[in-house]
Order: sequence, then structure tokens, then C-alpha cells
Amino acid sequence: MRYVLSYLNPYKYKLIVNLIVKSGATLMELFLPWILAYVIDSVIPTENVPSIIIFGVIMLLCSGLAFYGNVVANRMAARISSDAIKTLRDDGYSKIMNFSNRTVDEFKIPSLVSRMTTDTYHIYRMFNVVQRIGVRAPILLLGSIFLMVMIDLSLALVLIALLPLIAIVIYVISRRGVPYYSQLQKELDSLIRIVRENIAGIRVIKALAKEKDERIKFEQVNRAVSKKERSAGYVVSMLNPMMNFLLNMGLIMILYFGAIRVSQGLSQTGSIIAFLTYFTLILMSFLALNRIFLMYSRASASANRIIEILQREDAFEIIVSEAIPTDLHIEFKNVDFSYNKAKNHIENISFQIKRNQTFGIIGSTGSGKSTIAQLLLRFYDVDQGQILINGKDIKSYDLKELRSKFGVVLQNDVLFSSTVSDNIRFGRSVDDESLSEAAEMAQASEFIDKLNEKYGQEVLRGGANFSGGQRQRMLIARALADHPEILIFDDASSALDYKTDADLRNRLRKSGMSTVILIAQRVSTVLSADQILVIEEGRIVGLGTHAQLIEDCDVYRELVELQLGGREYVNAA
Repeated sequence: MRYVLSYLNPYKYKLIVNLIVKSGATLMELFLPWILAYVIDSVIPTENVPSIIIFGVIMLLCSGLAFYGNVVANRMAARISSDAIKTLRDDGYSKIMNFSNRTVDEFKIPSLVSRMTTDTYHIYRMFNVVQRIGVRAPILLLGSIFLMVMIDLSLALVLIALLPLIAIVIYVISRRGVPYYSQLQKELDSLIRIVRENIAGIRVIKALAKEKDERIKFEQVNRAVSKKERSAGYVVSMLNPMMNFLLNMGLIMILYFGAIRVSQGLSQTGSIIAFLTYFTLILMSFLALNRIFLMYSRASASANRIIEILQREDAFEIIVSEAIPTDLHIEFKNVDFSYNKAKNHIENISFQIKRNQTFGIIGSTGSGKSTIAQLLLRFYDVDQGQILINGKDIKSYDLKELRSKFGVVLQNDVLFSSTVSDNIRFGRSVDDESLSEAAEMAQASEFIDKLNEKYGQEVLRGGANFSGGQRQRMLIARALADHPEILIFDDASSALDYKTDADLRNRLRKSGMSTVILIAQRVSTVLSADQILVIEEGRIVGLGTHAQLIEDCDVYRELVELQLGGREYVNAA
């Protein structure tokens, strides 16, 4: 929690001013019962009307100052809290954006979403409430006890005797309550995951009539969350009743002994009224502190989860490596990689790509094609071996410099809620001419020019208002728009018809603008590539041109026979 509280350091002077204003307003509230007791016991018996009016005006002034001070302090507290949480969210978001894919896989996306939303909100509420109530409640509590001692020490001892019991109750419940909130946040991660997956896949669920099955799955997770909430609630909910019981018992004792002391002439009526008012303020203070305790318990669990993100050291190591003069653009040297560090998902991968070549990678589902692209982009680091670009190890490139070399269309790539032009530019300095050229090459201009707003047309989240083929062509235009050094199309033509796919490949080849890596399951996509890599179960089983692979690679020959119409095509090749 101390680490998270450090986000308030830039606002320490504002916090001091807020503390002074809030303390002043609270002291004004404390003076009111004392003044009232003095008026009842000392001023009213004299029947001096002007004095009564003067003290009435003083009480009215104290009330006004207390009201105004509380309003100003509460507004400052809200501003300081929101600014601190904004910085916390910014830092957390920046950290997540720089995580390796392996770390993202470890945390899991629903958990990261929960930490950046629900958890930061819990901390915001804690910051806000502590500034508003956390200052006021202790002053009211201690000030009321002090003034009660000043008014009547004997009656004040009744309350002072209860304080150790109250402290014990708070300590015991906090020891048991806080762990429940940590467990609850983990269950909420699972709930967010289920909701996120079901909303994203709602069309598939409806198409397969699986609404009932998914509802049952959701109810199971929801029941687990409710169980944890009840467990935390059962423990923490004991605090209010127990504190109310102890304080009300104290109130009864004060009324009893106070009545005896008044009847014996040891106390005055005004003092007892003030005493009861201060006791009410003490009761309110304890309830406020109870509220702070509940928020702190939840915020503490949330803070630990956020600190896990902020303190996670996940920076990719940048090594010092000199570029070796070469005519090769990309080179893989004996690369091994495993996602789970138990079994290699790709093994002994070696190949070379010359500048402006078209390089095809083909293989069955799960063979490791996309893994090669992710290693090239350094989403993951290789376990063994080396990857070179322009004769230089990719680990020696700054990540921003490295990834700026690529234009990429990955599997399950997404469009964002914005305009068509914004989705293609994607925050880069792409002029209108380059934008139009990219859309033309991707054959996206055919439908964009027919839109009402053309490039200014709104795109719904995920491109829901466009067809699959239109979305894919916009994604391809995005990859082409910045004239990248290397283009990677990972199954980027799966939603395109064969004619559109062939036209796209011909245009790319004629433009010679980049080195192109085509990752596909369709032979027709890689057919005319300068080199084709055939991969099976993470190993290279073939490398060469289409004609060479038909002669030498059984796996590739079988794919051609299955996809391109039989042995006649193979023999013709």
C-alpha cells in the first residue's frame, strides 16, 4: 500500500492545505456543543438577551464556516484523488503495453482489465474517503474525548474504558477480513473472463444454440463470486453491530450516571446535553472509521494486485551487437522456442530471406507458423538460436525501432471504434496520398469509395458494420500504409476470395516495396513465393520453390494434391 500511496506525493502541498481546511471546518463543528453548553448553563440563567443573540450569531458563524470548509475540502479531495489515480492508471497501462506476451499470458487479459478498472477504482475511493472522512473522524473522535474530559472527567472515563474493546474488535476482524477481499478479486477475474469471452463470441454462441450451456457456466462462476462476497461480508459485517453495541452500552451508562450526577448537583444540564452531543459525534466518528476500514481492506487487496504490475520487471534485454555486412534481409539460425518451457513448440528452425523476396510459410494448424512471426516481432524471445535482420541480432534493436520496420496483419487482428482513415493510419504520420495508395493496393478502395462518408465513415468496435472481407482488406491497407520494410501476412487472406487474394499478391510482387512473409494454410497463397518453408509439428520438413518442394517434400506434395485438384496439377508443375 505504501507504494501506491506514493502517487499522492506530487500533491503533498495540496494535501496539507486540504488537511488544514478540513481540520478547521471540523474544529468549528466541535465548538458548537461546547458553546451550547456554556449558553445553557451560564448565559440563559442571566436572562441577558443580547448575550444570547451574540452567542447565537457565533454558533451560526461556526456552522457556516464548517459547511464552507467541508465543501472546499471535499472538492479538493476529489480532485487530488482523481489526478493521482489517473497517473496510477497511466503507469499501469504503459507497463502492460510493454509486457512481453509471455507475461501477459501469465497475468491473463481479464485479470489485467480488472486490475486497471475495478482495482484502481477501489484505490480511488480509498484516497477520496481518507481525505474526507479520514481527517474529520479522528479530529471529531479525539476532540470530543478531550472536551468531554474537560466537561466531566468522571463521565468521560466510561467512554475511555470502551476504547480498548473497540480496538480489539477492529484488529480481530481486519485480520480475518482482508484475505477474503484478495480471494474475491481473483474470482472477479474469472467472472470478467467469462463475460468478455461470451460477449465477444455471442454470434457463435447463438449460431450453435449454446446459450443455455454458457449461462450455466456463467452461473457457476457467478456463484463462486457471490460465495466469496458473502464470506467477506459475514466477517466484516460484524464490525458495525459490535461497535454499535459497545457504544450504545456506553451511552446508556452515561445517561444513567449523568442523571445521578445532575440530581446530586455534581453536573449541570447543559454539560450533559453537550456530553450527549459529543458522544453522538464519537459514535459517528467510529462508524466513519469503520467505513474507512472496509474501504482500506478492499483497497489494500487491490493495491497488492496493481503493485504486481507496476513492479514487474519484464523489460526485454537489449544486447550490444554489431551488424554483419550481408545481402540477407532476415535470417533464422537454429531457433528453438517453447511457450511453457517444457516442450519445444518450434525446434531447429533455420532459413534465410533476401531483401524484397516473397517468403511463404505453410503448414497445418498448430505447426508453429504464427510462432515464427511472433518471434520475429520479438513478442517472445527465443530459447536457443538467433534471429537477424540486416545482419544484426534483433535483441540489439530498440523495440520501437524493431517493430517500426514491420507492417503486420495477424490472425484475429482487430479494427477499432473510429473512422476508416484512423484505422488505416493507426496513429502514424501517413499522408492522404499514401493512405489512398495503400487502400488501392489492398483493394479496399473499391468499397470505401462507395461509403457515405468514404474515409470518414465510422467503424464500430471490431468492424462489426463491415463484412469479413472488407475488414481484412482494411487491415491489409493498415499494414501497407506506412511503407514498411517487412510485411507479415499471417493468414491475412482467409476471408478473401481467390481472385482478390491473387490480385493482392501480384500487386505486392510488382511494387517491390517490401520483403513479404506470407503465412498461410492455402497453397494458392504461397504458390508463387520465391521460397516456401513447410513446417510440421514445429520442425522444417521442406524449404524451396514450389517446383522443388513438389519433387522433394511429401508433406507439401500432399497439400497440393488435396487443395489444387489432384495429381494432374502436381505433374503439370
